[in-house]
Amino acid sequence: MRPDGAPIVAEDGTSASISSFLQFRNCAGGGFGQVRLVQEENGSWLAASLVLALDTLDSHPERHQGARPSGKTHGPVRDRVGWKEGLDPEFKQREPEVLILGAGHNGLMLAARLRALGIPALVLERNQRVGDNWRKRYSSLALHTPLASDHLPYLPFPSTWPSFTPKDKLGDFLESYATLLDLAVWTGASADTVEFDDASRRWVVNVGRLDGSSRKVSPRHLIFATGMNAAPNIPELPGRQDYRGTVMHAADYQGHARWRGKRAVVVGSGVSGHDIAQDLAEHGVDVTMIQRSGTFVMNTSTFHKVMHANHVSGKYSTEEADLLNAATPFGALPAHGPKHVEMVKSMDRELLDGLVEAGFELSDGPNGQGVLGLIFGQNGTGYYYNAGASELIIDGTIKLRHGTVEGLSAGGVNLDGGRFLEADLVVFATGYLGAPAVVREVLGDDIADRAGEFSKVGPDREYGRLWRRTGVDQLWFMVSLGIGDGRFYSKLLALQLAAIEAGSMPLQQPNG
Repeated sequence: MRPDGAPIVAEDGTSASISSFLQFRNCAGGGFGQVRLVQEENGSWLAASLVLALDTLDSHPERHQGARPSGKTHGPVRDRVGWKEGLDPEFKQREPEVLILGAGHNGLMLAARLRALGIPALVLERNQRVGDNWRKRYSSLALHTPLASDHLPYLPFPSTWPSFTPKDKLGDFLESYATLLDLAVWTGASADTVEFDDASRRWVVNVGRLDGSSRKVSPRHLIFATGMNAAPNIPELPGRQDYRGTVMHAADYQGHARWRGKRAVVVGSGVSGHDIAQDLAEHGVDVTMIQRSGTFVMNTSTFHKVMHANHVSGKYSTEEADLLNAATPFGALPAHGPKHVEMVKSMDRELLDGLVEAGFELSDGPNGQGVLGLIFGQNGTGYYYNAGASELIIDGTIKLRHGTVEGLSAGGVNLDGGRFLEADLVVFATGYLGAPAVVREVLGDDIADRAGEFSKVGPDREYGRLWRRTGVDQLWFMVSLGIGDGRFYSKLLALQLAAIEAGSMPLQQPNG
């Protein structure tokens, strides 16, 4: 049922279907759910999908809306402590129960959830300011996702916010989010050594600070929120030491300013490769894109309608749309891919035909599953949401070459088949090693091996170790593909941590 009590009745092909939102309570708290019933040929009704998500925990009521903090107790209070003095962001009075590595959107959303539940959490951020991981990137970077999918908990974007959030604006918003929600974030900080103390059942982390000092903290829980794009993947190529130009990974690309009137080669035809090639081409750079294999392409407007329909339809609140999305397990999403591919080909036919005529190699993704097959069935690369680069490929402004980069020489790039491209700049938009590489760097091989391939979908059709038990006691991963997933699963992870603090969920996992 919708909040007003009315069911949603729609047609699903030739079968009638009914979708209803639910509310429930159990011995621990309350939550919401969504069920979709489909009528079979014999007239009976079958639950095609059902999702239940805990929203409140009785032991840790969320301090927001009607239960928000007072800010000041009225009446006389002896030895009153002011709001700011009572925050203790340096944790001089007690240890943090949770240590979060990374103050991107995932780390901040989780910290905000934990603060609302009354659980002390500290966030470590390597950069000097929250949001610098966005500010330091190229000037034209902006989110591709629709704004309706990108709201952060407790503090949604204002109604005047741009439809596509520019990277500097997002960085400033994240910094403001941390400030306004009183999150304890140490910037310019790194986890230099990390060990687990079996006697105290707590992590022991030596934190290096920006001023050269160090501080030891002992949280009960350690959480990686370092993102899917944590470690750039740049190939080792022969001749790099001989190359006279500039070579970099897409993560280090700062923008077009230095390259106007020069020649650039962008290696890779995914989202970053297209964005960077477009930025260069729009500012007078002679740019060539190297495409090694086919790419799945759709217009950004189509991406919103096909991939974010629940959030952009206007029918549902953010929370309702999140529940609808969660009703389908991640591993089941690729099966919906062929239908999405069919829709994209119909909606974007003119664009796709133009790309083919220009020599661009298109792909339908693995098994014809498009983006869903690429993200949830493979390594999450090989697609592009067109924001203008495709038109520049079609009209020849962005030149195109196919093949593999075999090495570099003094003046440029050596391709297979003995081909050569002159270049003053070479940008490798070749993806990322991801959060597992950071975990291995921080915790070492033994713990990383025990954690396993946590960022891949497992046999149960969910991510194996994300947002839940990891196989290593008191180690958690708050990693998501986008803000929307982070918004939804940050609450579920925070509630698990609160349940452990309350004693209603064991500290150690069964058989752990």
